[in-house]
Amino acid sequence: MTAPSFERFLFLSVDLTAFEETDLLGTGMAHTYLAKVRAACGDEVVTTLLDAHRAARDDAAGDAGSHARSPLDRDLFDRALRHRIFGDERLGPVARNVIKLWYAGMWYALPADWTDRYGAQPAAETSTVTAAAYQEGLLWRAIGANPPGAKAPGYGSWAQPPRIADRYLKGATR
Repeated sequence: MTAPSFERFLFLSVDLTAFEETDLLGTGMAHTYLAKVRAACGDEVVTTLLDAHRAARDDAAGDAGSHARSPLDRDLFDRALRHRIFGDERLGPVARNVIKLWYAGMWYALPADWTDRYGAQPAAETSTVTAAAYQEGLLWRAIGANPPGAKAPGYGSWAQPPRIADRYLKGATR
């Protein structure tokens, strides 16, 4: 079995996180995260997850082809992801952990019934991947904040009101 492809893992991560490829690459964590998922789940599980992702894109693309990074029918694609990945007892927990990994910078232990059925890897326990993973978590970008204790916004920034994007105000006034 060949090692899972970095490009395919990045493509999966784009679809799971709803962040652009450049955003994910900009964290500097993509290679580290793939290595963590491989160490925690094994290459066979990761390759199966990547194959299921490709099949879900095929389901939603129809004749257009799924391997191009072109827009898909989002409803069909969401259903295909739920069916092929999130609804699968083997792949669902891993995919959810990949999302948590990108957003929180931590790998969370897979459920006990998962490890009982599919085996536990030495790196499968809950752990922080690297010190930088916390700072680079997508959570901070998603909420428009800086991670506490890291990436300080700058001297005197406390004197300014918080910057809240209009999309989060939902009709409220500033």
